[in-house]
Amino acid sequence: MMTIDAFEQQAPRLRQLALQAAAAAGADQDTAEDIAQETMLRLWQMRDDPRLYNPEAYASTIARHQVLNHQRHKPPLPLDERQVTSLTSPSPLDIIEQREDERWLQERIRNLPPTQHAILHMRQVEHRTSNEIAAIMGIQPSSVCTLLARARRQLLEEIRQQSNRN
Repeated sequence: MMTIDAFEQQAPRLRQLALQAAAAAGADQDTAEDIAQETMLRLWQMRDDPRLYNPEAYASTIARHQVLNHQRHKPPLPLDERQVTSLTSPSPLDIIEQREDERWLQERIRNLPPTQHAILHMRQVEHRTSNEIAAIMGIQPSSVCTLLARARRQLLEEIRQQSNRN
């Protein structure tokens, strides 16, 4: 057990021990300061505990454990900016392949029968409903769904065939 006066007298020395223990355990200066403050708070809360017969040892142990907890819960270090850029930006070859794929797909869409092409465009690009498309085309809404499904199925088949060739 420690009285308030005894704690106040020992606090500067205990804080210094906590700082040293945190730094020795690998904490940087700011983190060591935070850990020393947390250590002092915990020692204050334990001041009436009869097990606190050696506050210096407790201060060092608490500080070391706090550093370990801090390192365990620390977010991963960010990658070097160059690494992030190289991981996220496509290579020139990827860009060329993507453009070729887009051109190929646009050509396949243009080669759809005119009605299917128009319905697919209104649905995918203009985001029109089946009822709106039916009114514009002068057909039944169920026919819109059927023609849209045919267009998508045909494109999917051509994409699969293209994938098998590559």
